Amino acid sequence: MPGPGNQIHDLNPSAFPPVGLFWTTEIPVAGVDVHLGKGSASLQASDVAILDYGNIPNALFGGGPPPTSGTVSFKVVWSGVDERLNIKNTDPVHGGFAGEFVRNRAQMEWSAAVGDYMFVSDPIATSSSSFAEIGHERNGSFFP
Repeated sequence: MPGPGNQIHDLNPSAFPPVGLFWTTEIPVAGVDVHLGKGSASLQASDVAILDYGNIPNALFGGGPPPTSGTVSFKVVWSGVDERLNIKNTDPVHGGFAGEFVRNRAQMEWSAAVGDYMFVSDPIATSSSSFAEIGHERNGSFFP
């Protein structure tokens, strides 16, 4: 099984230090559509700027070559209602959140361009999931 020594790409939309966010970026509101009552949602974006650090240790701690700029584009679609869940966890040690969730199905297509390389998934119609969930969660200062 391949280990971290074999990893040659590590695509991240944000630099971990010094911003403190990892695998997080802002998506334009037009790219997000949610209908929790119907159990459907979509998330899509085109040409999102990313950095390819080569491997996770370089992304987290630096010390390797500087990252290469690139872009990713993706579309994720959630659909159906397999199960509805209402969860409220008030445990002060492990809790402090509440939410309404819908377990359903998701499909995705994705592509990335970094330097001379292009990575492309199969079309969204060929995609499937064994677990998917959308929901509305409240935590932190927004809880209860």
